[in-house]
Amino acid sequence: MRRLVLSLAVALALGGGVALAQSGSPTPAMAPAPAASPVSIVHVKNFAFVPDKVTINAGQTVRFVQDDDTPHTVTATDNSFDSGNLDKGKTWTHTFDKAGTYAYFCAYHTYMKGTIVVKAP
Repeated sequence: MRRLVLSLAVALALGGGVALAQSGSPTPAMAPAPAASPVSIVHVKNFAFVPDKVTINAGQTVRFVQDDDTPHTVTATDNSFDSGNLDKGKTWTHTFDKAGTYAYFCAYHTYMKGTIVVKAP
């Protein structure tokens, strides 16, 4: 009896799918996954933003990765964004929806500066 049940289970698993595929029954179309927004990465290390200039398209995201032992921030000079305190190992992302040039700095170490250039799509 157990062998019969196992045989039926195997037959259904192997043959059932083939029979459906050959029967002409339509298979549901798989919708493509939405494309993820490309991400540019800026590392915060050795008291600098690396790279210190990034060019992206509107709608794209920049991820800041804090590699220094000392806390830093990513703060827009026009106050349009601010990461707040970033300790070592933390990341912060920001999506730039509008074209333009965005200058930023570290609020703790104002000599640390960077620029994001956002192009129109």
